[in-house]
Amino acid sequence: MVPQGDQVENVASAIDQAAQESSKFDAGQALRVALLSSTPTDFPVNEIPDLSVKAALWAFEYHISVKSENNRLRAVIEPRFRGASGESEPPEVADVPDEVAQIWNALVAKVTSSWGQARLHHLLFERRFGNPHQHAVASAESYLSAAKDWEIGLDRAQYLGIALRVAKAVNSADLANSVVSQLVDDATQELSRDEVRPGVFMRLVEPILAERRLPTVIDDLLESATLKYSDPFIQDEILGLQIGKASDVATKRVLRERRVRVWGEAADRAQGIVRAMHLKKALERAEESQERDLVERAAARLQELRNEDLGLVTFTASTNIDAAEIERLLAPMRDVGNWQHALLCIFQAYGPSTGNLTQNQTRVGEHVRQFVFSAMVSSELLGGDGLPRYHPQSEEDRSAMALAEQESHNIQAWAPILAMALSRIAEIYGIPDEKELAEFFSQAPLADDSLAHALARSFIRYWAGDVEGAAFTILPRIEALTRNLVVAMDRGVYRLQRDRKPGQYPGLGYLLDVLKEHGMDESWHRCVLTVCANPAGGWNIRNEVAHGFIDDMTAPAAAVVLQVAIYLWSLNGRPDDASNAGEAQ
Repeated sequence: MVPQGDQVENVASAIDQAAQESSKFDAGQALRVALLSSTPTDFPVNEIPDLSVKAALWAFEYHISVKSENNRLRAVIEPRFRGASGESEPPEVADVPDEVAQIWNALVAKVTSSWGQARLHHLLFERRFGNPHQHAVASAESYLSAAKDWEIGLDRAQYLGIALRVAKAVNSADLANSVVSQLVDDATQELSRDEVRPGVFMRLVEPILAERRLPTVIDDLLESATLKYSDPFIQDEILGLQIGKASDVATKRVLRERRVRVWGEAADRAQGIVRAMHLKKALERAEESQERDLVERAAARLQELRNEDLGLVTFTASTNIDAAEIERLLAPMRDVGNWQHALLCIFQAYGPSTGNLTQNQTRVGEHVRQFVFSAMVSSELLGGDGLPRYHPQSEEDRSAMALAEQESHNIQAWAPILAMALSRIAEIYGIPDEKELAEFFSQAPLADDSLAHALARSFIRYWAGDVEGAAFTILPRIEALTRNLVVAMDRGVYRLQRDRKPGQYPGLGYLLDVLKEHGMDESWHRCVLTVCANPAGGWNIRNEVAHGFIDDMTAPAAAVVLQVAIYLWSLNGRPDDASNAGEAQ
């Protein structure tokens, strides 16, 4: 049964009274307080017995915004809350009971404020109640009127944007033109203010730029805005809008060059990491332009940066391990009886230096739950030359970075132990000569005589104290071992020459993924990837060494790559059985 008479009158009066507030947020709060005067303000709306009160509160709880759907802008009405199982609060407008829609219709006849009229007519239009076209026109007119009741600001800009979309939805051209004129007037007034509020200006011009026929004044508005707002992020956004509306190639080229210059000038005013990020943005914009000269100039400026220019701070931490505990960890080297078994223990006894994948994922998840804010902050990875290497583009990328960071912590803890374990082999059993080591390494099915000798020389270099030589010469063998395993599985991965790109095997990351598909232990897959070639972080030693960005190779770092090499060497190379390390022995 639909409430009548005094109930509807009282609710309509409360809506009009709330409309006197200075913002739509304050108006919504005032309406809730007025209608729940004898009930706690946090009382669930669904449980309110008075249907007219419930209908009114529902009406003003919906969130209304302008969104792009199928490349078309439209005003979207969404419930305040949606649950995982499909429930919502309030109900979806299409699912609102008829008696609630009837109350909205009764209220719209009593409410006099534009704020109340706009919302109620809009809901009735969306609900297709009565005459939808009339409700849409009345709603757009009321949004326009309500916007004028407030000072120029975000609320006013939002209402004008909604009014335009509703008018367009029913092809009310004259009303849409009136809204556009108001948007232009407000944007012009916003630029004349002493107060700098670029967010308000952008909210006003974006609906205008979505129109097919743009007002002639829009070019002057955007140009004036680039002069008023000195912040490079705002200038960049405005220039992006200008590029989007420009129709000729020459104008686009000039605007793109200005966009690059904005970030270059911002870099001149900044220092440290901020300067680096501005120069990176300049290069990004130059690459978008596809103008070769522009790209080269922007890249040259970024390349001028050095680590000392960034103003970064290095934090170090150390952990003391009891001597008895160290001896316990090194016991496998002594207990196996000979250097051959000791070498196998480097990976069999200690496992991947990055740790267990499942445990690492669990720790990352715990960190996200405990440190919510830090998990939301995006990071930028810098290479050994101080230049930006990797920036996550999605939630999946951020998760990959977090996992690589956890694995890197584990490597830092275990690398010194591995270094001591390798040294302990030489202390206990002496350093084998190259022939003995080569015979040992040649036992693996996929290590020919040349590769076996190359592996032997790298280990001898480590034991002789040339840890840099050991690491630098073992790293190419890691890729050779991985490639041999993939080829042995009859996977056709070689790529013929295309244009000027010569024929070649795919990168190490791709080859490792092939091994994982054929049963390679996932924790070891992560270890090899993160130690050697993980774009999302980690030590990435192979790539940094290959490009000359590591000047001082330490024994722990060398020990880690030697462990990776002996693990890969131990795999037997049979299809779908790449996880069975050490079977050849």
